[in-house]
Amino acid sequence: MNEIKKRLTKNNTIFFFIFLSIIIIVICFFFKKLFLSPSEKKAMKELNYAQQYLYQGFIDKALNRKKDKINYLGFYGIASKYPFTKAGNISKFYAGICYYKLGYYKESIKMMKNFSAKDEMLPAIKYGMIGDAFTQMKNKKEALKNYIIAANIRENEITTPLYYYKAALLSFSMNQYKNSKYFFQKIENKYPFFLYRKNVEKYLMFIENKL
Repeated sequence: MNEIKKRLTKNNTIFFFIFLSIIIIVICFFFKKLFLSPSEKKAMKELNYAQQYLYQGFIDKALNRKKDKINYLGFYGIASKYPFTKAGNISKFYAGICYYKLGYYKESIKMMKNFSAKDEMLPAIKYGMIGDAFTQMKNKKEALKNYIIAANIRENEITTPLYYYKAALLSFSMNQYKNSKYFFQKIENKYPFFLYRKNVEKYLMFIENKL
């Protein structure tokens, strides 16, 4: 009798979780159909306006951080109003760049951290931008940490040596010559076509004389 009760309890638990999973799937479907799809279209339209200002060099207008009473949202407004859409997500990235260009480094870091990057280059650029913002804020420790993340998160021929280079230069400025040498050697050994290859060689020669 006890064995039958246990089986019934187990079956009820399984059916409950199956039923719960179905409910969640249905809710997600209708949420996407009724809310996200229309929102995505509106957000994409707003994104096009903001991008046009950015390409023309009007960074403040593209960001529209003050939410001026005009007929478009700007990157800040899109990220705030449509945070769960693809356009809203990429707007966080653009907003982070705009904040950085305008000298609002804390805001830039916040936006970049909220941006979800998934492709080959953007994850590295995300952390590289955070590193640049911390560098501007004179927080070298945090800057270095983010440059190292940027260099390692998606290994490729462009962003990886670039952020190793920034990490090496920053370490050098902090008199951390062993760390600097390590990062420069990473570039020398694996990335022979790096743009600043000659600078890498010069720094390595200088560090060898220092150590």
